Amino acid sequence: MNIPFTQTPNYATGPTKKLVVVLHLTLGAYNGAVSWLCNGNRPNRTSAHYVIGRNEGENIQLVKNTDIAWHAGNVSNPNDRAKKVMLKNLDGTYVNPNQYCIGIELAAGYDVDQDGTVEPNESDITEWQYKALAELVQSLSADVSLGFILDEKNIIIHGDIADYKEKPEIVRTNLLARLFPNRQPSKDSIKSQIISLINQL
Repeated sequence: MNIPFTQTPNYATGPTKKLVVVLHLTLGAYNGAVSWLCNGNRPNRTSAHYVIGRNEGENIQLVKNTDIAWHAGNVSNPNDRAKKVMLKNLDGTYVNPNQYCIGIELAAGYDVDQDGTVEPNESDITEWQYKALAELVQSLSADVSLGFILDEKNIIIHGDIADYKEKPEIVRTNLLARLFPNRQPSKDSIKSQIISLINQL
């Protein structure tokens, strides 16, 4: 994939191995999200490896795959899916997920037509985003130096690691359907989708 690169100051050099992909949703439009994640003059200096916008061509890499983006460092009541892939220290505490996770932000939930209201279709992930996301995840698995294996258990959402964070379950499900077209969704996945849809009502 040919994704433009702009180095955010919000990162740390770190371990080459990245074993897990963590999906996030932005709190604003693509350009605003990129600007925010590249702003080193704020107290909460979050970042991500990649940002994918709603429109074709809106994608950028902000942190090298081999470095550490600050996107999922706080662990809070992780669910069973996260526990299957999260690493632990010798004392039983969790290793900071930023050390071994690739963070991908998807722009969603902003007023595209600027009418003052975020309609349901403006919260959806677009087909371009899904296409770009699937290609990106496949390209990560092709880089053997990273150690990322293309397996559904290695693709999680931020809310899996921290229960107070966003839970775009439907995004993960739709991505997995593109990556593994013959996959049968698990009962837990179906249950999570139903809960997510109910919460959106």
